[in-house]
Amino acid sequence: DALNNHRSTIMAPQISDEMRARIVVWHNENHLSPQEIADLVGCCIRTVYNVLSYHRDYGTLRDPSTRGSHGCERSLNMGDMNYISSLIDARPKIYLDEIQEELLNQRN
Repeated sequence: DALNNHRSTIMAPQISDEMRARIVVWHNENHLSPQEIADLVGCCIRTVYNVLSYHRDYGTLRDPSTRGSHGCERSLNMGDMNYISSLIDARPKIYLDEIQEELLNQRN
């Protein structure tokens, strides 16, 4: 379980701007609690609090101090990451080169 918890923290998906907007709507219009929103979105409650505070303090959905930079474009999409996670779940002792080969063969 500790490994699964650690892996989910590492591979947590980024929240899209559309989902961030939904967080604000669910909180302000539907009066959902931050925990209910976190459960709906599948993120941690801290993320919900951050989005709500950015909206309240700056009128934006993201931290304005990052100036729009959200890092490099990802090489793997969510489907790829889910596939890798399922490979590791099925074969916990799989080597990285085997993961790469399986990913190439199955997901191109």
